[in-house]
Amino acid sequence: MNISPVEAEKALKEIEASRVAMRSVIRSHRGHLYLWLWGCVWIAMSLLNWAEGARYWAANIWILVAGLAATFVIGYVQAKQIRTRIDKRFVAVCATLLVFGYGVWPIFTGGFHSEKAAFGYGTLLWMQLYVVAGIWFDNYLLWVGIVATALIVAGFLLLPAFFWGLTLLAGLTLFGSGFYVRHFWR
Repeated sequence: MNISPVEAEKALKEIEASRVAMRSVIRSHRGHLYLWLWGCVWIAMSLLNWAEGARYWAANIWILVAGLAATFVIGYVQAKQIRTRIDKRFVAVCATLLVFGYGVWPIFTGGFHSEKAAFGYGTLLWMQLYVVAGIWFDNYLLWVGIVATALIVAGFLLLPAFFWGLTLLAGLTLFGSGFYVRHFWR
């Protein structure tokens, strides 16, 4: 089947119009709220660096539970406004990365020697999911994942005295990308 240049141009314009419409719907129907929410969660967990041991992890767990509850509320409200099919392959990839990341790799690495190492590992695991989502769906998630990963790795390996400050910046990266999606993403 051969298509003419005019038909090809028309098809490309329709694809671009569809892309713009999809982004507009996401922008206006709370796609940014997830970024704001998880940026705030990450910032709060970074600010708890003064707590030690059991207090640190207990507080983090409560923050994560609140974040998950808010995520489900946003998803429930959003599902009533936007009907879309869930990409089961993407969900399977994410679930596989999380199962291996939290269930398999720590066993073989012997655990973590500090709260910094555990926090850094957990955030890098989630940033890997942002990178995968960026490859799968849209570039801005790829760049959010890369920037946050670079900040975490730099803080852990190159500037350990500033680790918590850089994790705070990584959380602000998520939060700021929510503003990008809401106000500038076209």
